[in-house]
Amino acid sequence: MIKFKLNYRTYTIPERFTIEQYVEIQKADPNEYKGWAKIMSVAIGIPIHRVLLCDEESLRLGAALILNEINSMVEYKVKDFTKFNFGQFIDLDVYMVGGIDKNLDAILDMLCEDRPKYIDQAFWSLEQYRNFRISTYRSYAGLFGLNDNVEEEDGEENHDPNKVAKGWYQVVVELSNDDPLKMDAVTELPLRHALNFMSLRKEKAETEYNKQIHNDLQRRNR
Repeated sequence: MIKFKLNYRTYTIPERFTIEQYVEIQKADPNEYKGWAKIMSVAIGIPIHRVLLCDEESLRLGAALILNEINSMVEYKVKDFTKFNFGQFIDLDVYMVGGIDKNLDAILDMLCEDRPKYIDQAFWSLEQYRNFRISTYRSYAGLFGLNDNVEEEDGEENHDPNKVAKGWYQVVVELSNDDPLKMDAVTELPLRHALNFMSLRKEKAETEYNKQIHNDLQRRNR
């Protein structure tokens, strides 16, 4: 338990932080004086003008301790991701690429039966889904055109969220045979069912393409 003394009064920095506290702390600049004060103010629950009365070194140390504590994880009950449908997988993909902090509430609503109270529970839930997501991409590496280093190639920060959303939309349109009335049916398919179908169709298309190339070469050599 971390204690913090301000104007002869001792405050306790909580060992766990709520999601709301985390969101506010993320708005603070961790590299400057007022940012440290903001972090301390949110953690302790007192007005920032009172925190600013503290010396700079104490604020820097206190903020560093809080930022270190806030990254911990505590196990929390999540949904069975293997039962997600194709649309849920797409939505989560777009949310995560768009920024986890920006879409945290929407992501947690999808991952958990009950919204977690603490950020350490949220981080644990996110980590479980990240592992599932990476495993899914790795299982269908041929479909997605990935090599063995899925973690690096599929990092959320490496992609444009608009391009990702547009790409998935094109996939859904294609699977629905350009019929908007069938799009909901496509997104409601079980995830593995949809991915297996896409993989098979890609393999068939590649086989046909290779066959066509082979026939063209034979004709040219006659």
